[in-house]
Amino acid sequence: MSGENDPMEAEGQRGDEEREDDYVDRAKPEILDVILQQRLVTDREIKVRLERSFFPWVVDRAIKRLRAEGKVRNVGDKGRKRKGAPELFYTLNEIQYDSIIGILNRKKRVSFEVNSVLTKYSPAGTHAEDLFEEALGSLGFEIKGRDVSEYKGRKAKGVFGKQLPNLDFVVERDRIAYGIDVKNWIRYEYTTRYEVASKVSVALELGLIPFILARYVSKDAMFNEVIQKGGLCYPYKTLLLSSTYESLATEAGGLLGYPIIAVDVLPAHKAAKVDELHEYMRSRLKK
Repeated sequence: MSGENDPMEAEGQRGDEEREDDYVDRAKPEILDVILQQRLVTDREIKVRLERSFFPWVVDRAIKRLRAEGKVRNVGDKGRKRKGAPELFYTLNEIQYDSIIGILNRKKRVSFEVNSVLTKYSPAGTHAEDLFEEALGSLGFEIKGRDVSEYKGRKAKGVFGKQLPNLDFVVERDRIAYGIDVKNWIRYEYTTRYEVASKVSVALELGLIPFILARYVSKDAMFNEVIQKGGLCYPYKTLLLSSTYESLATEAGGLLGYPIIAVDVLPAHKAAKVDELHEYMRSRLKK
């Protein structure tokens, strides 16, 4: 039984710390290279640009070390604060504030506009849900309901006096029913893991197979919060906006490095991946 003084446990902890240090050390030169090219980056932007190489927490820790080493510094926004606009900016220590104020204002504006479009209260906020719902219908899934908190006599658990938690929609094909939730987000905060876990819980409470469709889900959350609980997860990588936002998508992609497309039909390869995951689940349930 491991305890406070267990040498094997201590050795394991040292090993974990050494691996973390290795990840952070490998991230540092790549962060410096990105900032050198961009001159100024937002906190979210640097994580997006490096998300295929490093976990967000690795980028966070690497930036803290670069700041402690005097290579990178925080740049404050001296303008008017707006909810949804970035507040954390990084630049190289030797770059003067006056030389980057123009790009700071542009990045703040574009980040704010993207965040505004993605909010659930925006007319475009449910666009990704609409794209996936249409694609699922074309793949032969029967749409059983939208914003579902009750299904076949089962009800999601909630807090008294508050709206019941729900799933974006319930679909069925080949006698397999899924509780689907779409997360068209550009976020990395730890709360995203909780949001995924809560949607999985709702699906299970309703007797459905959880199916999370998200632009980004950490590998740890995908495995422990979804797959281990019998669900499916498709991290579809690109933000999905309506074609009416094509100019914003182009600007955000170029200025912030966001993986983002403006489309009115889900790309065929993304629909094919959904179909592939269903076939995987169907074969698994047959065993």
